[in-house]
Amino acid sequence: MSDTDRFMLLAEKTLAEACALGAEWCDVSVGSGRQIGVSLEKTAVKSADSGRSESASVRVFIGGAMGYATCGGLGEDRLLAAARRAVGLAREGTPDPDFKGLPEPADLQRVARLYDPAIVAMGVEDVVALAVANIRLARELEPGVNLSGHVNLSASESVLVSSTGLRLTRERTELDADMEATVVRGDDKGYFYDFDSGRMLDDCRIVDLARPAIEGARRMLGARRMPSGRMPVVLGPLAAEDFLGDLIGSANAESIQRERSYLCGRLGEKVAGDVVTLVDDGLQDGGLYSGAFDGEGAPRRRVTVFERGVFRAMLHNSYTAGKAGEPNTGHGVRTGGIHHTNVVPTLGTKTAEEIIRETGDGLYLAISHFSPNSTTGDLSASVDFGFRIVGGEIAYPVESTMLAGNVLDLAAAIDAVSSDYREEPGNRMPTIRIRDVQVAGTE
Repeated sequence: MSDTDRFMLLAEKTLAEACALGAEWCDVSVGSGRQIGVSLEKTAVKSADSGRSESASVRVFIGGAMGYATCGGLGEDRLLAAARRAVGLAREGTPDPDFKGLPEPADLQRVARLYDPAIVAMGVEDVVALAVANIRLARELEPGVNLSGHVNLSASESVLVSSTGLRLTRERTELDADMEATVVRGDDKGYFYDFDSGRMLDDCRIVDLARPAIEGARRMLGARRMPSGRMPVVLGPLAAEDFLGDLIGSANAESIQRERSYLCGRLGEKVAGDVVTLVDDGLQDGGLYSGAFDGEGAPRRRVTVFERGVFRAMLHNSYTAGKAGEPNTGHGVRTGGIHHTNVVPTLGTKTAEEIIRETGDGLYLAISHFSPNSTTGDLSASVDFGFRIVGGEIAYPVESTMLAGNVLDLAAAIDAVSSDYREEPGNRMPTIRIRDVQVAGTE
């Protein structure tokens, strides 16, 4: 019997147990995973670990109240006990009339390149070799560099069955890494990091990831203070990804229904610049966040969340879709909630270099984590990887600088999206410009 057949048999028995005990709605996920992790510290391998795990989870709904239980290991007695716990928790929960039901079986679009036998075939020694290759490259490029980071491999397979008739299987692989470099010149330190990941081995560039980390750290040497004022701010691909990801993540229907999003009451309104069109696309082949179905088994959909700056659509799971009487967009998370998938902005007509050149004087952010207040949109962010733009050129790195404002004000001031971009599988990361931002310097 294959692992998939074994998982399916266990899931069916668990589902039957929960339904026999009174579950009105139920779904069961059963699966296994293999992980390899290598850690680097002080330009050397610190540790290497590998392991396998098996687990299951049971969701039960009675009167709209949910009970959720998990178990490690796949002994049949453990799964049946989890079903009993989930039923007991649902009976004790508060009824919720807004719960309308779990996803029904539906046609699913095939999404390719999510499972790579080449990654499955890799062993600990192969993952260590990727880490060692970066260590050797780092020592060659910058003998005194302090390099740290991780290289991780995961491969998993699982099944999902439900009382509505879902019988789904999923296989996934991923190889990912992050590298942090610190370069010292006397009393001056430069720090930078980069990352890479892919579901297919040929989508990864991990073997020389230390290079952009070290080159970035060198660029951060000689940081200077800059004056305060209102000015254009250009977000490089990584900074733009963070900003646009937060914007599309705030279209979460659960947060909006609970009035915990700065997009509350703005559906159909213009909230961003004309150049902003963002599509959430979880159906891209090889995408990091792709899949034929979401954590609840609902078909994923391509959703144009913002179109020429207008907030067009929310992201739904089964609960919020049922409550709103709208189609489920397939963005449910098994443990509860909603999450966006691959973010695909519409590109502009000018390159990043051209955008910077026409900016004149301003600020460039290579990396930034804005972390605005999810309800109000207010933010105050430290500029840790910023550069002064002078005369249309990146002049020098900055220190002791902050940004302040509101996400919606910043989004409305986006006036340029580059034609060139960085791509992580399924995700397009262009450069964008915000024409007017309050920058607090200390010069």
